[in-house]
Amino acid sequence: MRKKRTNYLLLLSLIFTCLSTITPFLYTRSLLMGMIQFPRMLKKVPAIRVYYGGKIINSYRHEGIPKVTFEVSKNNHQTTFYLLVTEHIEYRVKTLSDLSCQSNTIDYLQLPPNQQYKFYRLELVPDAIESINNMELLKQQNTPSEENNSYHWKVYEEQLPGNGKIPDETIVVCYFPNVVAMLNGGSKLELPTIVIKQNIIDLMGSEEKLHEASVKLQIASLDTDTIHTPTKRKIKQDYQCTLIINNIT
Repeated sequence: MRKKRTNYLLLLSLIFTCLSTITPFLYTRSLLMGMIQFPRMLKKVPAIRVYYGGKIINSYRHEGIPKVTFEVSKNNHQTTFYLLVTEHIEYRVKTLSDLSCQSNTIDYLQLPPNQQYKFYRLELVPDAIESINNMELLKQQNTPSEENNSYHWKVYEEQLPGNGKIPDETIVVCYFPNVVAMLNGGSKLELPTIVIKQNIIDLMGSEEKLHEASVKLQIASLDTDTIHTPTKRKIKQDYQCTLIINNIT
């Protein structure tokens, strides 16, 4: 009886080891590119802070074509994202039953009261599917041809709840929501482009004031940076080029 129990425990241990080994492959992740497109009249592209999944997302400024690009990690089965454009965000710590104790655990991110924002729900759907209900039906049928479909994004502008709680799967872009013209395009590999208004210089007063205000946003983000981890990068260099690889875990 004791020998059978030992063999049973060994079998369970073997199964657990196998499952642990293949788990990363069951949840394959990939990178999704995002872009913020500025008007060509700008002489310099401002730096923008982006957060997602508890991390500070690396963003890159391009001077030739005035834009900022970034990459976020996604589960290959993930089809829904949220996008929030606002100047800065706050966090709420968990409330303990014992009010005499101080909690250091972050409960959720939230929007400061009365702060302006633009909030979008993004749904990635095959071109052949014109409604979310039909897409759910397609998933239930497990149609094998889904991988061959072209995809597009359905964009829904929505409101945050009254307490300002930000959903977990939200890409937070710390910038001025009033200068966002629209979200445009996108594919299975790219989020919809955040298009900045052509008259952004007029809205901000001048290009100099635009950059001054953008720097202030970067400084305001320092407090929020402390609760986000930097995205790890690997740099590979040879005599021809330098390759920067973001860690997607």
